[in-house]
Amino acid sequence: MTVDDDGIGGSGYSMEDLSDYLDRGREPFVEEIETNPECQAVLSSLERMGQLSREMVDEESESTLDEGWFDGIMREVAREVRAGRDIPLVQLDDRTTLVVTEGAVRGMLRELGDALPGVIVERTRIAGDITEPGGRVNLDVAISVAFGRPLQQAADDVRRIATAALTRHTALSVDEVNVTVDSIHGHDPKGAR
Repeated sequence: MTVDDDGIGGSGYSMEDLSDYLDRGREPFVEEIETNPECQAVLSSLERMGQLSREMVDEESESTLDEGWFDGIMREVAREVRAGRDIPLVQLDDRTTLVVTEGAVRGMLRELGDALPGVIVERTRIAGDITEPGGRVNLDVAISVAFGRPLQQAADDVRRIATAALTRHTALSVDEVNVTVDSIHGHDPKGAR
């Protein structure tokens, strides 16, 4: 992601600006945000985190989302949405290769993981040769799991969908998918007995 004086993805808007824009219901329409893929990825992550917060309130959870934890995830989202390296998909001819960006793949993996019940993807890392079709890669995914959800099942579910997504949507050869449960959310350790 490009974050500097030009904002996220060169849009001129910061993370705080995007959060405010989302809070206003994306009104008034801002073309620089709505047509920028990096801004769209950040907005999507902000929406998912907002949904998690609302679900926790709806469940009358006594816990609150630790602000540092939330900020850490959003910093990682900001880092991951940058375009990154090109991952070749198809060589159309000698001069033309269809590619997908590493940032787009990480965004897809984050969205798929976040869609699983009780799972929040904290960070993803693709290691290996992604610049050649058939390149061998390892994927590292760190997740947070809702209190009470079986940890092994959550990790297995993330591993399964990540492997399937990389196999289906890229020309990469997946050697392994390492899933680490980095944190548990939705409980109050001070109130634990």
